[in-house]
Amino acid sequence: MNKECEITRDLIPLYIDHISSDASRDYVEEHVRIVLNAKNPKRYAIAYHTPIDYSERLEEAKHITKLKKAINRKIIITATICVLIVLTFVSSIYISTKITYDIPSSDVTFYEANGKLLMKYKGHGALLYSAYASHIDNSPTKEWHISFTQTFFERYVQPLYKKDKPQVLDSTKEVKAVYDQDGHILWQNKSLPNNE
Repeated sequence: MNKECEITRDLIPLYIDHISSDASRDYVEEHVRIVLNAKNPKRYAIAYHTPIDYSERLEEAKHITKLKKAINRKIIITATICVLIVLTFVSSIYISTKITYDIPSSDVTFYEANGKLLMKYKGHGALLYSAYASHIDNSPTKEWHISFTQTFFERYVQPLYKKDKPQVLDSTKEVKAVYDQDGHILWQNKSLPNNE
């Protein structure tokens, strides 16, 4: 195979795809014409195919481009929906823990069981409390001052999966009394001496 045939063979794919220069296209057409008119055409085995109409390839490319755009659009929509779901979930948890409801101390019952001071909420949902103890006259006996709240989560969500149980405040041996934030007695230990 001579040099012209090798060059032509390299240029044929460019010629078929219509991306060769005008000079290269003319060169390929001239060389193929010469080879086909030669006395012994079998001696030159060039793979030459009739060029495909370029408009058909453009039409195929349009379909592929449309498909890519549709897939990209679906990916963007799916990602946006996922992000919105996550943001909604996170913000709802945040908001549900920030909204608080004050619970009146009359809705909480104190009672003794097995030497422990227990409290039970009469309302719906779980109970949160804020408490501090103060010792009386350097004795081991304490007075508890307590206030009660609920968040949106404890009031509406937690009851769906968790049953309320009485909460232990302290040992009854160490507690003289329990007061609410206004100073009202909620529970008093009758078994301790010097109780009023």
